[in-house]
Amino acid sequence: GGYYWAAHRQNCDGASLRISANSKGIEHQHNTAVFTNRHNAYANARTHLSSTEIDSDADPGTADKPNPSSMRIKEIKSELNEMGISSADCFDKESLCDRLVDARSGNIKGVKSKSSASTTANDATEKSTSTTTTSPSSSSPFDRESAAVELRSKRVKELRTMCAQKDIRWANMIEKEELVRALVDYQEKAADFSPSGALSPGAVSMVDDAVLEKELAPGAATTPLMLDVFATWCGPCKLMAPQLDEAASELGDKVRVAKIDSDQYPEFSGRLKISGLPTIIVFDGQTGKELERVEGALMKDQLVQLAKKHT
Repeated sequence: GGYYWAAHRQNCDGASLRISANSKGIEHQHNTAVFTNRHNAYANARTHLSSTEIDSDADPGTADKPNPSSMRIKEIKSELNEMGISSADCFDKESLCDRLVDARSGNIKGVKSKSSASTTANDATEKSTSTTTTSPSSSSPFDRESAAVELRSKRVKELRTMCAQKDIRWANMIEKEELVRALVDYQEKAADFSPSGALSPGAVSMVDDAVLEKELAPGAATTPLMLDVFATWCGPCKLMAPQLDEAASELGDKVRVAKIDSDQYPEFSGRLKISGLPTIIVFDGQTGKELERVEGALMKDQLVQLAKKHT
């Protein structure tokens, strides 16, 4: 009886050991399988990520560039401009970020080559027009896009200086694009005001004979031109200069105001038959013919009255 009980206990203990060993083996196999599955999933994820990030059309330096969401608006626009991609139709940061992401991934292309091609085509058209006709009134319309592209190539400091020179208030303009739009609007208005583009509304412009030829061409403009023929050594001319500035400011875009140095352009002064200085001449805007002239210095109110007689 004692022998049987000892043998039975030994068999039970051996079975327990085998069960324990089997369970540990199963647990080890389970842990190994879990580790293998996780490792394979991680490897597959890295492979998929690499395959989606690498694009033959994408910018190779994209990986070194900051995330668009962490960039400022002006930085996003600057990078888009460098890539030749317009952001004029993006009115918030989210749309700018989307545009930059598409640009970096190669989904959209730059438009520099297209704009330069159109500019070349426009130049060719203008040249052909100038060679086939001699009418100064066949001037091409103002190209806002070309003007904007040229202004965007300048620095913000340069744009602010240009605004100050043209009496454009820029203090509340934070973004560079706001300065560009303000200057483009001004240039478009000036192009409609002055056939040569050299005269500005509300200001006295120093001109040469070539500019006056364009301004006085028949059919070139609709507003009268008031011209001051002066000389640097002339005392009354110096006296009238600030009065002419004030008059031009009051007349605004109703009258073009210019001045020409009789000593620098004696031939043109001779054609105008200038006999005294200063001489103020008012020309008709549509025909370019002289309407009235006055010799001697005039005050601001007299200059305004003289110009308004022919508006």
